[in-house]
Amino acid sequence: MPAPTSPSFELTSSRVAQRHPGLGRVLESLALISSLGPLLAGALAAFLGQKLASPLFDQVARDILAWSGPGFLAGIFFVLVSMLVASAPLTRRGTVRVAAGATGLRLTRGAAARWIPRAAIRSGLVVPKPRSHVALELRGGRQIEVQVEGEEEGARLLAALGLGPEARRVAVSLGSAKRDRAAVWARLLVYALVFGFTSALFEDLSVLVDRSALMKAKHLAFYVLIIWLGRRIARPARIVVGSDGVLVERPSSRTWLPYAVLTAIRTRGDRLLLVRQGDDGPVELRAAEPGLARALARRIREARKRAAGGAAPRGVEALERRGRDPAAWREDLRKMLTAGDYRAAGLTLEDVRHALDDASAPPDRRIGAALLLRIAGYPEARDLIRVTAEATADDELRAALERAADDELDEASPSRAVHGAPRRARVR
Repeated sequence: MPAPTSPSFELTSSRVAQRHPGLGRVLESLALISSLGPLLAGALAAFLGQKLASPLFDQVARDILAWSGPGFLAGIFFVLVSMLVASAPLTRRGTVRVAAGATGLRLTRGAAARWIPRAAIRSGLVVPKPRSHVALELRGGRQIEVQVEGEEEGARLLAALGLGPEARRVAVSLGSAKRDRAAVWARLLVYALVFGFTSALFEDLSVLVDRSALMKAKHLAFYVLIIWLGRRIARPARIVVGSDGVLVERPSSRTWLPYAVLTAIRTRGDRLLLVRQGDDGPVELRAAEPGLARALARRIREARKRAAGGAAPRGVEALERRGRDPAAWREDLRKMLTAGDYRAAGLTLEDVRHALDDASAPPDRRIGAALLLRIAGYPEARDLIRVTAEATADDELRAALERAADDELDEASPSRAVHGAPRRARVR
């Protein structure tokens, strides 16, 4: 285990649990492949045998289809294992020593120790009582829950890891173990129905070969589409809270809510209500528990308060794109720097940095600020831009800032963020 530097915060936890929803999704994909793979491959071989008039392909189709039954049983096994992996946490009970710092997180229980590098931790959230804990999302879809004494202790743990509202966005799945298990069983039922239909199609292989194998393959493709849609619909909603707004991802839609359009953030039991300006109704989300809904509401309120900031420095409008292509935009910013125009306009490089950090500013202004800091050789400009990118919930702005950090912004960059056209909050 790598030796971390001195931790900035330590605590003793009575419970640390880990979940593997990402591994559960991989196992579900294996279930789909093992259940339908032999049927699809058999249909393709039969189709080729018909088109090429080759007995070899006909025999290959029969051999492959013979594995359809075992493949379906293997699919059931993978589904059951995925349900267990996704919903049953691996819990470390007893005293666990937790040490957090800028380099990562160390969990020690007795003589056993585990080190999690800071780069492997994507986001974190403090979930309040009745069972206060810090929920950490790791790369690869893993999740860790560290039980804490209260919200203050949880906030100190996140601050030690650099996961506060000002530094990182937080992404939270709103599903629950109970609903996830129900979704898995529903998908298992769909698999069984699909297998029944497809088995009927392949009972007599000679019918498949002599008649339209292509039509049978189309039927199979239709069933695969049904399964794919079923898995997508059963996927829980996800909310991303950033420094500039909230992104709500549902199975069939993505809703972007800048803080400027949010008028109220409320909770009602396990429901989170995001009230918007205008005639559109509130965005209502159901969390796994009331504590999670309250934690998200608090995080959104904190981020919105920070985003409000103060008045923008005079002259920062000069950083905006104003219809120029990226190359001309960058060149004009360079001219501003060499000619001292940004100083004549009353701007300083600290004002430019303020524009970069201003979550309420138009996206192209923030990107222009990032470009100017890179052109000016501002100390640690790349790191500052990347920190800003990590804090935003706006996927397009984040991608554009990351390209600006590497001085690679061009017409291929996300168009909405680069052009600065306001994106309207939407629900589909």
